[in-house]
Amino acid sequence: MHEDLNSLVRRTRILSGIVLFIYASTHLLNHSVASFSIAAADAVREYFIAVWRNPVAEILLFASLALHILLGVQAVLRRKSFKMTGREWAQMVFPFLALMVLIPHVLTTATLSRVFGVEDNYELIFAGTLVDPSLASKYTVFYSLMIVLIWTHGVIGINGLLRYRSYYARFRSLFVGFFWAVPILALAGFISGVKEMSLLTYAHGQVHDDYYMLTILIKAIPETAFPIVTQIDQMTQAYYPIAVLVLVALAVGNVLRARFFGQVTITYPNGRNVRVSRGTTVLEASRIGKIPHQSVCGGKGRCTTCRVRIVSQDSGLPAPNAHEIKAIERVGIDDDMRLACQLRPTGDLSVAPLLNPENSLEGVTSARALTGKEQETVILFVDVREFTKIAEHKLPFDVVYILNKYYAVCGEIIEANGGRLDKFIGDGIMAIFDATSEVEQNCRNAVLAASRISQQMKDLNAEMRMDFDEEMRFGMGIHVGETIVGMMGYGRTVSETAVGDNVNVAARLEELTKSYKCQLVISKFVAEKAKIDLKQFTDDLVKIRGRSEKLEILYLENASTLTV
Repeated sequence: MHEDLNSLVRRTRILSGIVLFIYASTHLLNHSVASFSIAAADAVREYFIAVWRNPVAEILLFASLALHILLGVQAVLRRKSFKMTGREWAQMVFPFLALMVLIPHVLTTATLSRVFGVEDNYELIFAGTLVDPSLASKYTVFYSLMIVLIWTHGVIGINGLLRYRSYYARFRSLFVGFFWAVPILALAGFISGVKEMSLLTYAHGQVHDDYYMLTILIKAIPETAFPIVTQIDQMTQAYYPIAVLVLVALAVGNVLRARFFGQVTITYPNGRNVRVSRGTTVLEASRIGKIPHQSVCGGKGRCTTCRVRIVSQDSGLPAPNAHEIKAIERVGIDDDMRLACQLRPTGDLSVAPLLNPENSLEGVTSARALTGKEQETVILFVDVREFTKIAEHKLPFDVVYILNKYYAVCGEIIEANGGRLDKFIGDGIMAIFDATSEVEQNCRNAVLAASRISQQMKDLNAEMRMDFDEEMRFGMGIHVGETIVGMMGYGRTVSETAVGDNVNVAARLEELTKSYKCQLVISKFVAEKAKIDLKQFTDDLVKIRGRSEKLEILYLENASTLTV
């Protein structure tokens, strides 16, 4: 029940964070329109209000804000140590700094609009920001910092949530562009609005209207609302710092209690021991003991890089929570393995981290790639025919140029069709198609990529004939079957790859293109999975070196004519 509650808390924090991030995105984009004019920002604001000021959206928004703040406080109070990465520190500290400005801003606008019926438009907000010359610079800086701090907190959370999704990797540049563009445009709009309001005030002052901004406030806000608004700001400044100090004191006290009372001992390889309090995760224990421990997702249960093997234990381990069960089911790890970020031992135990902390795995986007899991994989091999003869009469730099042009043609097509380049072997290419969980779609992607490669190689050969009086002939082979996919290598030369008999079969099919004098050979199983017309091919039954059974294959002389 305790673990299930933890999972519910985390899910609630994620969902509330998503709601707040969407709200912040639309709100800041509305700010950016003030770069044109305050009136333009107010015109766009009408659409913003239509979305967020209806009863359902307001309940969802304010509930998300309250829950996210409370769960953030709970997360701080649950910490057993303050050994965190810079990103984790930023995600934890930034919102508490921003709340000093956000709380009075939210309470003031909510009170004025909901209680007194004030239209809290941009003209009113800018006038309220600048009406007191002695505080104008302070408020401008504070509001700008609030935007940066809140947005940074949200981006860290969204990036951590999406970084292992295949579409996030595919459109990463768009996401990163959005993450940077929104706050920059919002700040530009805010500063432009401040300048416009200052210029308007100056212009009115030239005609002896010295109280232009004050007049805007008095006309819009009822006299009875001013004391309440003033009190909100004063109470926030008086009591919020005290609340933060109390939170810090409680958090420090909890860390000290965890360090000195109710401890368990976690033993690592080479006899290293770390004593921590019950309820501390194994990953936190590693950080407390300054033991390197891989954790790409930052200990949020969204990858399996922190997994450990349980060597021994003095008492039973807590059952896996929902996040850990999901990871276990997704990647199929053994029963004696647990996620260090989720496991909170109640007794002494001995563990062995399974991933080398020296290796950088930041680029891995699929949890399956980290586990050495058996799965059905589509493999494509591409190889240039008699490239040695082409290279014999070329300068080394020309050879490099030709190869890179060929790699670019194949690589772009493979990646555009849901594949990933596994390795370059001389003038050969191995690609893996596993972007989706449906092997049928992966087969279609691989066959389509082969057809597109044939089409594009025609253009490349036309360029080759013109520049080097040469032409590249090539062959491709595709097969699908069970392979072992995982991180393989040594030291810093570690990459995600696939190994197994079916990889060798795909390579053998590519070699058969020489015998059949064709561009493409695929197993019949691939064609059936891809649901393509078999009449386009010539079929045959062949003996594959290394296999006792014959294999049904299909071959095509010109792969560019293939219809998928």
